[in-house]
Amino acid sequence: MENGLSPIGQERYRRWHRFLLEKVPFLHEDSFCHAKDHCARVLLFCIRLSEACGLGEGETEVLCTAAVFHDCRRFDDGRDVGHGQRAAEEYRARCASLGLCFDARVAVIMAYHDRHDALGEQTISEHFTADASPVIRLYRIFKDADALDRFRFGPQELDERYLRTEEARSLIPFARSLFLGDKSDEGAGASYNSFGREGRDGSHL
Repeated sequence: MENGLSPIGQERYRRWHRFLLEKVPFLHEDSFCHAKDHCARVLLFCIRLSEACGLGEGETEVLCTAAVFHDCRRFDDGRDVGHGQRAAEEYRARCASLGLCFDARVAVIMAYHDRHDALGEQTISEHFTADASPVIRLYRIFKDADALDRFRFGPQELDERYLRTEEARSLIPFARSLFLGDKSDEGAGASYNSFGREGRDGSHL
């Protein structure tokens, strides 16, 4: 399977990748490490993790939505704590302007993806009092998807001890292969280029 995704996963990736390129404005468009190419890889990791974890369509769509918006309101490439909250606000605004259905799970995952796990999980527990555990699980999966792209900073930049799920640990060879040419993962041979890799403006690289 190309990049390890099912046919449904491939189509989901293409649909959300088009949305990312066409519908999500970024403040820091010239970012070296937090622009649309990063969000596209996080999207890919989200779909792979969703399939590995056996998530349903609705939960997978939550992760995909968070992936394409999560860094869109960054001011710079530093820690920029608060960019997650700004991204959540942009997501709400785009839902209104594009006629999309707002999902509070997407908003809280984005708003706290740049905060410590304990704070994010506490906030989720307070907001989803009936049953917070499924949202906390999505939060952890999303943060792992974001972390898997740390190989863009260098071959030693991902410390797997900080990953939250076994499914994410199993994707380390694939994530590494996107930058280092490691073909050890069964689906990694095609790499990110298999999707017709595109630049930040949608042009082919």
